[in-house]
This record gives sequence, structure tokens and C-alpha cells, in this order.
Amino acid sequence: MLKEREHVISKLNQAMQTAISVGAFALSSMVYHFDRIDELLASRDFSIYIMLVGLSGWIAIDHSGLHRMNRETNYYELLYRYAKVTTIGSGLLCLARVILHTNWFNYEQIALFALLNFVLLYLFKASFFGFMRLMRRKGFNTRQLLLVADGSSRSFIDDLLKTKDWGYRIWGVVTASRSLKKRYDHRLQMLDSKLQVDQLLDETVIDEVIYAKSKLDYDEINRLMLFCAERGIVFRLRPGVIDRFGLKPKFTVFNNNPLVVFRNIPGNYLALKVKRGIDIAVTLFALMLFSPMLLMVALAIKLDDGGPIFFVQERVGLYGRRFGCMKFRTMVTNAEALKSALMAQNEQDGPVFKMKGDPRITRIGKFLRKYSVDEFPQFLNVLKGDMSVVGPRPPIPNEVSQYRNNQNRRLSMKPGITCLWQVSGRNNIDFDNWVRLDTKYIDNWSLRLDLMIILKTVKVMVKGDGM
Repeated sequence: MLKEREHVISKLNQAMQTAISVGAFALSSMVYHFDRIDELLASRDFSIYIMLVGLSGWIAIDHSGLHRMNRETNYYELLYRYAKVTTIGSGLLCLARVILHTNWFNYEQIALFALLNFVLLYLFKASFFGFMRLMRRKGFNTRQLLLVADGSSRSFIDDLLKTKDWGYRIWGVVTASRSLKKRYDHRLQMLDSKLQVDQLLDETVIDEVIYAKSKLDYDEINRLMLFCAERGIVFRLRPGVIDRFGLKPKFTVFNNNPLVVFRNIPGNYLALKVKRGIDIAVTLFALMLFSPMLLMVALAIKLDDGGPIFFVQERVGLYGRRFGCMKFRTMVTNAEALKSALMAQNEQDGPVFKMKGDPRITRIGKFLRKYSVDEFPQFLNVLKGDMSVVGPRPPIPNEVSQYRNNQNRRLSMKPGITCLWQVSGRNNIDFDNWVRLDTKYIDNWSLRLDLMIILKTVKVMVKGDGM
């Protein structure tokens, strides 16, 4: 019954938000064309745009989950999600304007609609959330919880007690833990672990049972799941393993089999595909824009010492995949053979070799490195799919063989031409901090972060901070 009620409310919520979007578009159109309202309402373009706004609004609200009664969502999350939804919706209208060649709706009006739509939708949802949270604090629309817990459940119980506006109320805690009983005995109903839970569920109003122990007792879990299934009660499983190693859990279905996936790498499929599209677009733009300069660089390298223009070195990419990384040659042709004699002068800790005033660097190579021009051929690696424009720099196999276990996480994202290390001090940063910056990039990855790194990279190139 609760599930059916929430489904109906969610659909009503979705319909109301779609109507708000349609109303916001109609209002912005009338404000912008105040002196021609009658002509506007009678135009075919207006009808088409109204239907487009309604359809895209319905789909966007549904896809983003903004119609659901999510108790855990906060106001900042709402703000971000509505900003994303209204931005995408406005982008679709701009695309429709290009396709339909309409004279009625220009980009200024669409921007007005986007602002009005965002404000109205957010105010509606925030007001709805505020009202529901007020009701829950007063005891209405609450969910009664029965926790099956052990000593490791303390932080989980504390979180539930702090978030009263979510509408969850702990009816009781079934536990054998003396520390839990001592801590919560004055605040919660502490029940003995030998209690007959099935009888309790028959005699008490319980909406959900949560298994919150750190160690999984499958016999106990199966009994509790059976009790809940027989009575239509929600059963939630929160094993302690969920909190380990920084891996974020997500429930998925793989070939009709339910799985819990743990990951500490970006998992937004659509955003990663957009990243790949941006890689290709940026690469093609850069190669076309700088092709005259690149031809001059190639000629200069050839004239400098008559050696090959490119230096192709085996590098390690995503999850250990090997590939040939291309660069403009900046060192003498026998640079690798001379490296062993220079190892004592290595100025970088860890497995990486770096030294100022490296005698192997050619005259033209110093210039290319100073302005990071030597990296340009790696755009060809980006086109092949071995690299990305932004990502951890690809190491050589010998360096990877010396990595500590936790440093291998650098390989969990496709390597890039530029990264946080290159725009944060580069050679002045030791290897441990280099790894820390790469890990920070992986943990906080977004398209916005990629854009910021690209812009900072351009600044570093212009200033000539590449050496």
C-alpha cells in the first residue's frame, strides 16, 4: 500500500513539475512578446514548442528522479539536479530553434525561460520537501524501523538519530552487544538477540527491518528475509563490508542476476562517453589549428641533428594496457642508452627519472619542453583511444614494476596528455604527491574538472612553465 501510494504521489509530482515547465515557457514567451500575444498563441511554432517543453520536461524529471519522494536528498543536491535538468532542456530548445528556423523564439527568450523554469521548479520542490520534513518531524508519514545490529552499528544508529526529518523512527534494536545496550538504553528500546522476531513483527507496527551487522550470518539473514517476505515488510541489508577501502557500493542487475558493485573510479557512463567525444573534438581542433606550427617543429627537429622526428616509447595505459606513446623527439637519439649513467643525478624520488639540465636534451628539445609542444603528437594516441586529453600521465613499464600497491590506482583511468600534476608545479612535486594528485583527480573527476585542467594547461604553455 505504501509503495502504491508513493508511486501515485510521484507521478502526480512529475505531472505538476511538467506543468510548471510548460507554464514557465508560456509565461516567458508572453513577457518577451507582450505586444504580440495573440499572434504568438495562434502560431504553429508556439504549439510545437509547448509540446516539446512538455515532453522533454516529463522525460527529464523522470530520468533525474526529481519526481520521487527521496527522503535523503538535501537542498544542495536538489539545486544541482534542477540546474542540470533546466540546462539540458534549454539546450534542446536551442537545437529545435536551429532545426525549425523559427522567428518567434530567440536565444534570449530561451535563456529567460531557463532561469524562470529553474527558479519555479526548485521553489516547488524545496517547498514540498520542507513541508514533508516538517510533517515527519511532527510524527506524520514516518517509517518504523527494527534494527538487527552489533557493536559496529554505532555510527549507523547515530546517523539515523540525527536525521529525524527523513521520517525514519527506530522502534527497537535487536542486539547482543553490551556496548550498544549501554549507549542507547536510555534512548531506544534495546531487545535481546534471542527474541522471536517473527512474533514481534506480528504484534508490532514495523515498516522496515534493517540488518546492520558487520559480519554476515546467512542463516540469520535468510530467516529475517523470510519473515519480511511473508508479511510484505521491507528488508534492508547493510553489512560492514560496505564501508571498506573507499569503494562506493551500487546495486545493479547483470544478466538478470542482482549484484552489488563496489567501485572507487568514475562510473557515470554517459559522462565518460561525453568525455570521449570531447577528446576527439579537442584533438581534431588542436591538430587543425596548430598543423602549420607542427610542420615547422618537425622540420626543425630534422635539421637540428638529422635524427627521427618522433620518439615512440612503450607506456602503460588503462589497467596495464601497453601502447606506443608518441612525442616529438627532444633528446639525442641514444638517450635511453645514456640514462643509466645519469641515474645518480636523478632529482625525483620514487620510480620516476627527472633531472634539470639533462645533457641528453637537444637545443630544439629545450624549447619544445619549455612550452610543452613535445606532447602534441599524443593527440594521435587520443584519436586511437589509448589516451585521453586529461588523465594521469602514462608511466613506462619499468616505473610501474616499482609501484607500491596503492600507486597502481593511477592506472584505473585512461592516461592523459595533461593532468593535475602538470598544472600544479610539475617537476617541483615529489612522486608521492604526484600520485596523490592523480588519486584526487580520479576521486573527484567531472567534465568540469577536465575543462579547468585544460584551461590551466593552456596558461602553463603560454607562460613556458613546462621544463
